[in-house]
Amino acid sequence: MIIRDCLAALPGEDEPRQVSIRVREGRFERIAPLIASEPGEAVVEARGLVLLPGAIDPHVHFDEPGFTHREDFHHGTMEAAKGGVTTVIDMPCTSLPPVTNRLALEGKLAAIRGRAVVDYALFGGVEGGSVESSLAGAMAELAGGVVGFKSYFISGMETFKRVSHADFPRIVAEGAALGRPILLHAEDLDYVTAATARVKTRRGSSKAEWSDYAESRAEPAELAAVATALALARGHEASLHIVHVGTAEAARSATAAGATCETCAHYLAFTRDDFPRLGASLKTAPVVKSTHEREGLWALLAEGKIGFVASDHAPAPEAEKNTGDIWTAYGGIPGTGTMFPYLISEAWLSGRLGLRRFLEASSGAAAARYGLDARKGSVAAGKDADFVLVDPDGTTRIEGRRLLSKGRITPFEGMELKGRIESTWVRGTCVFDVHNFDKNMDSSDRSGILVEPGFGAYLTWGYR
Repeated sequence: MIIRDCLAALPGEDEPRQVSIRVREGRFERIAPLIASEPGEAVVEARGLVLLPGAIDPHVHFDEPGFTHREDFHHGTMEAAKGGVTTVIDMPCTSLPPVTNRLALEGKLAAIRGRAVVDYALFGGVEGGSVESSLAGAMAELAGGVVGFKSYFISGMETFKRVSHADFPRIVAEGAALGRPILLHAEDLDYVTAATARVKTRRGSSKAEWSDYAESRAEPAELAAVATALALARGHEASLHIVHVGTAEAARSATAAGATCETCAHYLAFTRDDFPRLGASLKTAPVVKSTHEREGLWALLAEGKIGFVASDHAPAPEAEKNTGDIWTAYGGIPGTGTMFPYLISEAWLSGRLGLRRFLEASSGAAAARYGLDARKGSVAAGKDADFVLVDPDGTTRIEGRRLLSKGRITPFEGMELKGRIESTWVRGTCVFDVHNFDKNMDSSDRSGILVEPGFGAYLTWGYR
């Protein structure tokens, strides 16, 4: 196959370059100004379209097996494909059982094989109820099948408890020995517990407001947790990765010490001032912060001090999301399909990030962090032909009813974005085409998806 006359976003270049690209056996084979087609070779005419490497979403909760009333691998990866994501990495904590040992990993793989339409990798986990078994061999047994290990300093899940400060140094050291990063949900338990009790007491019998939730998980919750994690990880800071950072100073502290971190599109798009308008659709943990923090995150992302953007995709049905109570409303959004369109518009086309940094933030840096960069993360000869074709003059309107996820409740509802994803390709196969997408479809439909469930491949560290 030849993609003819596209504007390709190539590694190390500041502007897209008009080229043609040959794809053979699922990989980019040749990139040149002109490539003559061979007899019988398919040609995709792409003049006027920008070819970007497919996004990597390194933080999704697809909830399978266990909580599939919220999301599953089929719907989650369809939504990823629609949003230009060609590889996802799924979290271990929202599966039953959680992926904390080899048996659980094998059970998860049995459940999700035959379900994905894009490629996927998995994280393992270390939770407070099984630390000793994790350190006694379970982490080592998992390492060949996962690209990192997730832990929490605060957790609302009975099936995946927080780890103690006493155990965390041992976990990070084991991750370092295995060559796998330790991912941390970094909010301080003492701060959140005390702040929540304080605002509830102050409200008394009055109905709580969204400002109360924002106050209960304010900036110091992240600052304290990151500072603690860095102190406990001393000597192994490079193995530590802080997920979904919403506080700029926390991100700055992490990278200054040699750790890595990510942020999410919703922390770049919204602030706590948006809660009166958006309500439960914006509820996440950590919570969105002030305008000052949002702008700080953008600056750190542009500087490369925040390595990449993830979605933290974690939807829930209407009955769990809109309970009418800020404390019981489910915290999470369906973000894997909106992350990349938002970044195309507000990071790259709006000029907040140059092309090089945009490509790192959306694909290259995550591929490198999680051992997938030999084949994923950029448009280069020999790598998997994972790409999207984008009309930079088109527009994208976010509508929850048109999401392919099981979750329809999104804070991005109604947002108009610059650029439109025309098609998404994984290993040289078109998995989504907007021209086959029915704008009036029900969200359970497979509209626009051109491959069968199971096309997506399972990836492990060092994938070649």
